[in-house]
Amino acid sequence: MRVTLPLAVLLVGCPTGGDPDPDPTPAPDVCADSLPEGNLRVVATDFDGGTEGIAFSPDGRMFVTSGDLAVEEVLPDGSHVHIADVPLGVGVAWWGDRLAVAAFDSGLNNDLGGVWLVDVDAGTSELLVTGIQDANFPAVTPWGTLLVSDDTGTEDIYEVTEDGDATVWLTGIPSPNGIGFSADGAWAYVVTTFGQPAPAWRIPISDGAAGTPESMVEWGPGVAPDGLAVGASGAVYSAQNIAGRIDRVIPGDPHTWETVGEGATWAASNAFGVGESWDPCAQYITSLFGTDLFVMGVGEPAGTLWR
Repeated sequence: MRVTLPLAVLLVGCPTGGDPDPDPTPAPDVCADSLPEGNLRVVATDFDGGTEGIAFSPDGRMFVTSGDLAVEEVLPDGSHVHIADVPLGVGVAWWGDRLAVAAFDSGLNNDLGGVWLVDVDAGTSELLVTGIQDANFPAVTPWGTLLVSDDTGTEDIYEVTEDGDATVWLTGIPSPNGIGFSADGAWAYVVTTFGQPAPAWRIPISDGAAGTPESMVEWGPGVAPDGLAVGASGAVYSAQNIAGRIDRVIPGDPHTWETVGEGATWAASNAFGVGESWDPCAQYITSLFGTDLFVMGVGEPAGTLWR
């Protein structure tokens, strides 16, 4: 499905008395050699039990959670290696100098639902906080903490500090999952996974506190919005799990959305490429029940990434 976006015209003027540069140097096109928008290909395969979370380190290393209850590093040649064990690891985010991994419990493993921290160089993991039963998606905030969604057990989004304190940051969003932020940190974006309709929300932020959520767009059955990433244009990209596609939401008045590309079977999480080995204007997409890891061109680089 495709929703037609409104066209906008931008008029640019010169300062009074000034002359335009007769030979302006164009800004480098960071997307010049990127995968064309909507094009999809497989980056890596042979993951046992699928993949869920995905994140890049600041120096351009890619990490995913895999179905064998572990964090793996995906190398540029498509191979992948075991980094550390994490019980029921789901979403991941690079936080400070380590990888934060949300662990999904549902009462199955001695209430270990919460957040683990992984030292990717040492290959070690440690439990930071418990009590978030169905922790799913972590996102580093503009003020340095971690937001963690609980997508099945509650309607809560938790805030976690580096000291391991966890408090409810916001409640009232049904089945919250993927989280991201606007470039100025004034808005948080969240998608609902298990709900009909399934909205994409924006939440005003003031001094780190959440305001009242506003629904931007809504999806119907057979979609299941899961992961989320924000582009440099301010567009919000959602990995649509059941539909196997990436949708782009344009915040504005009115908010609109369009499908960027399809074929990413069981799309779970999406992240822009970071570093020299990965495409900066494409999103790397995990597959919850599949064996492949995908990349899809989206035509723009990432927005602000907090770590």
